[in-house]
Amino acid sequence: MGTVPRRDPLAYRPHTARHLRSAQLMGPRLEWVAAAYAGQPQITMPYGLGDTTDLTNTLTVLKLAGLRAVVESHDTIRLADGRRARFPTLTQRPRDDDPDDAELLLLAPRTVTATQIALAEQTATVLLVDVDRRRVWIDGRQTLGTKERWKDAAPIYVTFAIARMLAVNGATFDRLVRAGLTAGQVDDGLARLGKRVHRTDIGWESRQVGGLVDFAIACYPGPGGVRTRWTSDVPLIEQAERLMSAGCLISGRAISDRPGYPAISKREMPYRLVAFTEEEVDMAALGFEPDTIGFAGTELIRPADPMIFLTAASAGYTDRTDDIITANTLLRADYRNDDDAASLQEVRDRLQFLADTGYDLRHNLPS
Repeated sequence: MGTVPRRDPLAYRPHTARHLRSAQLMGPRLEWVAAAYAGQPQITMPYGLGDTTDLTNTLTVLKLAGLRAVVESHDTIRLADGRRARFPTLTQRPRDDDPDDAELLLLAPRTVTATQIALAEQTATVLLVDVDRRRVWIDGRQTLGTKERWKDAAPIYVTFAIARMLAVNGATFDRLVRAGLTAGQVDDGLARLGKRVHRTDIGWESRQVGGLVDFAIACYPGPGGVRTRWTSDVPLIEQAERLMSAGCLISGRAISDRPGYPAISKREMPYRLVAFTEEEVDMAALGFEPDTIGFAGTELIRPADPMIFLTAASAGYTDRTDDIITANTLLRADYRNDDDAASLQEVRDRLQFLADTGYDLRHNLPS
């Protein structure tokens, strides 16, 4: 019988090759490691199953939140109140481990996402630890760190709504309340605007003429919420009509050719509409279908900022957003061409002109 050629062990054991290379890099004093791997087949586990999970910083952040914890097993910590929290691990649980399920699922990812925060706020059995930013969620609520939910942005949205309503003509406190705000919201919004506004004998207005125009356009943080993109075979003008008939407010350069808006009416309709809606819209019934290309069509925004609809109504608009939101929509466009940029400048210039002339008229100054 012929001799059977000896197979190279490294050719079919990638883990062995990895360890051998590591041992060679360790220097001559650890040659025995390489020899051990080269001598005979090894018993190996899939990559990663021998790694340890470092929970040092996680336990430190939990302690800051008043949740002292100890490591109970290879994949479980125990809180001072007796509850156990199990964290996902690649290592399989030994057969003689406690079969009882832990009360909590411990998540301590390197980067905490909005989805994980939403899960922790909606699921009482999730213990979420954001190590880098020192934040903790347990029992469905945040117990440590700065809260970053959209409802915490509500006062900011109110503040920018007040800035938009004061930017051109100013307003009295009572008029701001009649627009739909509460007295407390107006008080808080004016306080947040600080030195940007001041009270005169005839009401509140921008301290610097036109100063709130640029501030409200450029510094508005955006509407938030959910955006979906749609397409239709009908022309954009008809798409806009259908959306307005469904109660949507058109924004950006899509208001071109709308009656009563001379600033950008001479420019052709853009390649994309932007519409805001308060309520659910049956887009299929309006002749739309999802836009999978992502370049042409209609953007439908269900904003987190409810003030968009309040300031549109305050401006007397039923089919479009107020002029400052229109300008901000142009500013934040994904693709802003020369026409969009020119339209933004036109809207801004028009608002500055109205703010200047309005100030003169309110205070009986010569034009």
